Amino acid sequence: MCRGRAVRLRGPLVMAIVNATPDSFFAGSRTPSPEEAVARGAACFRAGADIVDVGGESTRPGAAEVPAAEEAARVVPVVRGLREACPEGLISVDTRHSAVARAALEAGADIVNDVAGLTPEPGMAAAVAASGAGYVLTHARGWTPRGLEGVRGAADIVAEVEAALAGAAARLEAAGVGRRQIAWDPGLGFEKTHEDSWRLLGATARFAAGEAPFVVGASRKRFLGGEEASARGSASVGAALWAAACGADVVRVHDVAETVGALRAFLRAKEAANV
Repeated sequence: MCRGRAVRLRGPLVMAIVNATPDSFFAGSRTPSPEEAVARGAACFRAGADIVDVGGESTRPGAAEVPAAEEAARVVPVVRGLREACPEGLISVDTRHSAVARAALEAGADIVNDVAGLTPEPGMAAAVAASGAGYVLTHARGWTPRGLEGVRGAADIVAEVEAALAGAAARLEAAGVGRRQIAWDPGLGFEKTHEDSWRLLGATARFAAGEAPFVVGASRKRFLGGEEASARGSASVGAALWAAACGADVVRVHDVAETVGALRAFLRAKEAANV
């Protein structure tokens, strides 16, 4: 999709999370320096990740907003260093700022993962369209970090998310983004009740049957249970395995080696069952 490469988000593919932030909700994912973030990303590729997703702004509820210039200073050196260290690896930048997206794409990113995809920042569609980059369109209602406090339930969360993503994708296409560049993410945990997140995860097969590649990011989130994010590792692997079994194209995870191992066993058993 980007830099002249054909990126096919059909999998299941494992997207590893690398947080160049001091305040991500899962302390185990934080990398305090660009050098450590590059090393973490390279290790994720060695462990079997297909994509490394680099973020510079925490999406935990109540997190402080990060100015675009500060976010770029966090993520661009990581993207550049990871591109040099792993020239064939797919790199995603997790950002809602068009200026950060442009800088990261110029530094070698292949994909923009935008949590504010329903209401993208002005210039985001143009940046994605001009680069040919992949774009992960995430469902969150008017998202900002502080806006996550306004959780509400939905009468039919699956239908609501489906309609909202379809409308946002149509607007992106009208702005010049190619249909094949766009992937859908239901935004598990973003301004949704725990029950809503479970319903969306349970509807993976319905979403995955659509034309757009489907991304599921359940890793270490509160709806999985457990008082602390550090206690949600096994549940995260289970959720990723369920999503992949239901046809999800990308699972976004913290626990790369564990998820890769579980997926390999699942796919081997599936292959054996079809012999």
